[in-house]
Amino acid sequence: MKYPYKVVHTELGIENCKFYDLSGIYATKGLRRGVEIIDVTDILGHSKIEVTENYYIFTTEKHLKKQVKNLSKRLI
Repeated sequence: MKYPYKVVHTELGIENCKFYDLSGIYATKGLRRGVEIIDVTDILGHSKIEVTENYYIFTTEKHLKKQVKNLSKRLI
């Protein structure tokens, strides 16, 4: 498991990156691309969907603005 961190820290130059950061990004990107949350939960080895929902799904201001814009288009 040391090799992925070598790539992240050394080759990509990303400091202070932890395993949970990577799994959170993985979960978030998978869900945004249409992977079912139950599948992400199983892949990450969580016993409950709530763990995945509460600790591993992230959003950004840019993403929220995009979703508000998309929702507004659909409502008008």
